[in-house]
Amino acid sequence: MERSDKDSAKIEAMFSSIASRYDLLNRLLSLGRDRYWRKYAVDQLPNIDNGTFLDIATGTGDIAIEIAKRYSSGTKVVGVDLSEKMIEIGKEKVIKEGFQERIELGTGDINSLVFRDNSFDAAIIAFGIRNIQDYQQGIKEMARVVKDGGKIVILEFTSQQNRFFKKPYRFYITKVLPFISSIISGKKSAYRYLSESVIDFPPPEGLKKIMEESGLREVKYHSLTFGITTVHTGFK
Repeated sequence: MERSDKDSAKIEAMFSSIASRYDLLNRLLSLGRDRYWRKYAVDQLPNIDNGTFLDIATGTGDIAIEIAKRYSSGTKVVGVDLSEKMIEIGKEKVIKEGFQERIELGTGDINSLVFRDNSFDAAIIAFGIRNIQDYQQGIKEMARVVKDGGKIVILEFTSQQNRFFKKPYRFYITKVLPFISSIISGKKSAYRYLSESVIDFPPPEGLKKIMEESGLREVKYHSLTFGITTVHTGFK
């Protein structure tokens, strides 16, 4: 499943253009629910002492910081993102939280991760899988760098909501969200892309099948907040 508008350079430029307002818009446009969604996703990671976790599409580091808060002081987190501007903001947040010895952030692309095979105990990606051209290739790359038996966690918006909530949600995401975000960020096109990418994304059963075809086992998913987001999990 490939989309030409999901070229890595285009995605990087788009997210860099909204980096300074990214956290504010996340809180505002989700009514603060994005924090709950991320915490729920981190809940699905394995309970390992002194483990090493990979956070792909880390953005400004919210997931990486949440992992560091939850786990022992020997835990290491590596976060990668296409956008250098996002990473710069993330590094400032990591220092503010005092986790600079435990969290390492840098630029990186899920399509070609620089890490060796079997490097991490688990890998997580939040709101990033829909931004790549080939979902299966991205999931395979996540699995490659995770140890045998390691866990993959994917948090993403879904195109399939509760039937009573679907129409108002579609109106919000296609009309209200781009309008509000354009006022705050000045970048209406970025949030128009968000709307389109969510609507085009496979439903939960579809992504479950892609994960299984990528070689993952025991794939499960949990829908959150009337089906706005879904957390998928699977094991290498």
